[in-house]
Formats: sequence, C-alpha cells, structure tokens
Amino acid sequence: MQTHALPALPFRPQARPDLGARPVLLRRARLVALAVGGFLLPWSALLAVTLPATAQAQNWALAWTGLDVAEAAAALVTAVLLSRGDRRASLAAAAAGTLLLIDAWFDVCTSAPGAGQAMALAEAGCAELPLAVAAWWVAIVLTRETR
Repeated sequence: MQTHALPALPFRPQARPDLGARPVLLRRARLVALAVGGFLLPWSALLAVTLPATAQAQNWALAWTGLDVAEAAAALVTAVLLSRGDRRASLAAAAAGTLLLIDAWFDVCTSAPGAGQAMALAEAGCAELPLAVAAWWVAIVLTRETR
C-alpha cells in the first residue's frame, strides 16, 4: 500500500517567541494554571453531589446561540488564517475543536430521553466529534510545522 504525503502549506516564516525572555511571567502563569486546576477538581466533585438533577434556564436560547456563534467564528477565523498561510490558524482550530466538543457534551447531557437523546448522540457521533477531531488535527499539524 502506497501512501502519499500531503503537500505542505506555504506558510510565511515567523520568528518564534523567546520564552526565556519572561521567566517570571511564565512561572506565574504556571502557578495560576496549577491553582485553577487544583481548585476546579474538588469544586467539580462538590457540584456533582450538590447540584439538582434538573434546572430551568431563563436564557436557554441565548446560551445555545452564543455557543453556535462562537463555533462559527472559530471555524471562519481558522479558514481565513489558513487561506493567508498564517500559522496562528492552529489556535483558532484548537478553539473550534474544543467548542465542538463542548457543544456535543451539552447536547447529549441536556437532551430529553428518547428521540431527543438519540438525535443528540447522532449529531455528536456523526458531526460534532469528527469535526472536533479534524480541527485538532489541523492544530497539531500546524503546531508541528512551527518547530
């Protein structure tokens, strides 16, 4: 079986940031990330045992519309940056993949049992998750090319 490599995108060379120039800033950012992650794990456990099983949201349509608009914006920014040969498309693609995963998660978790849940699972499995994987693949490929 013969495989063919895809041609590399013609990206303009960009200087890599000098991460050693700001060691204090990076150390603080690492500590903040560690503190946030350390706080959110027990907080998530507390929420899992204390939140009610159901709730009514007053801004339901706004929440879902906002998520879909954010997904569209991330996809369009990715497309524009790719068309310009800009390696920052990896950031937009990573964001798009993450937003698609969040959409699939909340679609499935908030769907009504029966046909609603079957539709949410089908959308997640056939559209949202494959598109998220594709977006992350783009982000990974572009990130590897910058090394």
